[in-house]
Amino acid sequence: MATEAPAPLSSFVSRSSDLEHLLTTCAGSSVCAQGAFVARYYPSNADNPWRIGPLSEWSEIYGSDKAEDGGIAMLGFVDPSSHSTRPGWPLRNMLTWLRHCHPEATNVNILCFRDTALLAGGAVDGATLVQQCESIVLRVNVTSVASLTSECQVSGWERNEKQKLVPRIVNLSSTMDPVRLAESALDLNLQLMRWRLAPSIDLAKIAGTRALLVGAGTLGAYTARVLLAWGMRKITFVDNGRVSFSNPARQPLYDFEDSLDGGKPKAEAAASSMRKIFPNVDSQGIQMTIPMPGHSISASEMDSTRATVARLDELVASHDVIFLLTDSRESRWLPTLLGTLHRKIVICVALGFDSYVAMRHGVYAHDDDFEPMAAPKAADSNEAVRLGCYFCNDVVAPTDSLSDRTLDQQCTVTRPGLAPIASGTAVELLTTILQHPQGGHAPPAVPGANDSAGEFGDPEHQIRGYLIGFRQHAIVGQASSLCTACSPSVINAYRQHGFDFLLRAFNNTLVSEDAPHCAAGDSADVPADYSYLETLTGLAALHRQTDTMLETIEWSESDDDFEAI
Repeated sequence: MATEAPAPLSSFVSRSSDLEHLLTTCAGSSVCAQGAFVARYYPSNADNPWRIGPLSEWSEIYGSDKAEDGGIAMLGFVDPSSHSTRPGWPLRNMLTWLRHCHPEATNVNILCFRDTALLAGGAVDGATLVQQCESIVLRVNVTSVASLTSECQVSGWERNEKQKLVPRIVNLSSTMDPVRLAESALDLNLQLMRWRLAPSIDLAKIAGTRALLVGAGTLGAYTARVLLAWGMRKITFVDNGRVSFSNPARQPLYDFEDSLDGGKPKAEAAASSMRKIFPNVDSQGIQMTIPMPGHSISASEMDSTRATVARLDELVASHDVIFLLTDSRESRWLPTLLGTLHRKIVICVALGFDSYVAMRHGVYAHDDDFEPMAAPKAADSNEAVRLGCYFCNDVVAPTDSLSDRTLDQQCTVTRPGLAPIASGTAVELLTTILQHPQGGHAPPAVPGANDSAGEFGDPEHQIRGYLIGFRQHAIVGQASSLCTACSPSVINAYRQHGFDFLLRAFNNTLVSEDAPHCAAGDSADVPADYSYLETLTGLAALHRQTDTMLETIEWSESDDDFEAI
């Protein structure tokens, strides 16, 4: 038992320089690394006040206290405790060893050595040594024990393969790695969701999903952050822009430094920012200008455009979900076509001033399903209906919407809080799809139905939200046989003719009766204001039929006729 209150080592030594000498001696010796040692302090020797040795030198250093040499003997150990008056748990082992190996020792000075001392500002008796966790000295009276077996149990020691009692060493370096700690903390937050609220959720499926974000602007930045919060580890950005001074305030993956010197490439800066937020994320930035319908390709750009299309096709094929997050309609056309061809989950998000749409594209069930579609199925049909894509409701083909617009017209002007709402909705739509047993083929939610097979219910087809009145609507629309992006006629034309088909769409080549790839039945008198895609899909024929019907209608401007109606 302790006979005196623990005292700080600074009050025990004669000179503050003796503290520094002890630290230097221990740092230059391998003895302290063993965890325990024998020490003798000589107050009268200013040049060499400390002698340190292993426990095997007990007799030489400690002896019978050797008071005649003027030194003070101590039994020391490396103390992990940071408490000012309480030693750490290794003291129990030290006292047991002392009682077992040297029963003759009674009153013993115990040095609880804390090696976290630092040289810093501040004076201690004129010196500049300050210890964060100062070592302490105990005076202990080791009482005799009536019976002490040789097989005493010692905490922290176990027998090794040679049946020797040795300290048990555990390598905790991996648990102290900040990167691993961050990954563990992220996973724990998601696991709590599963443990407490959603026991059937498949977190591994979400984490293993590879996401391709076409567009690294406001929508892309917010979408990436929510994907990361869900634990996704593979996120790739595609964008052709650079970070401007207006971006950091609205787009959470960029800061002011990214906008200097003309701005960093957005895709690369976004990927770098993701790795800073979470080092274990596999994030890549691809600087790419996506070819678009109505944006002509010159002869000098032919090779680079062909390479771009091949690269984009490769990216779509190697990812599981494609997010369409660009500013213009035509920039979403090629990713929509490729996503349909490779039967990927495609999530499209678009913003208005105070409204948004987040929707999923329909997925073909099989590769051989790219056949000309029959008449639309009845609403009450039990047969599965493929859902429409972003372009299925359009009656005109996408074309150049940027060249004739002023700079302010080219910018998407929205209320600042809209983008995070739309992005979060899109990611939650994706997780609902991933947790459904039918995945991308899951049917849309049925109002009032409670028999969904998915962990989060059935995924909606389209979610349209409005900040005015804070309203939200779920809409379902089936795929159009005349769609310029996902219809079988478009997919089959691309599969058959490849880049040549795309080139006609990019250059908005006008067609005539003998133009290749035209839909059957097109007449020779195709008006010049119809594009290639409109003629290919049958939209041009639909327009002509509509014009013909309108010509047969007799309009009356008489007030009497209007009132009668």
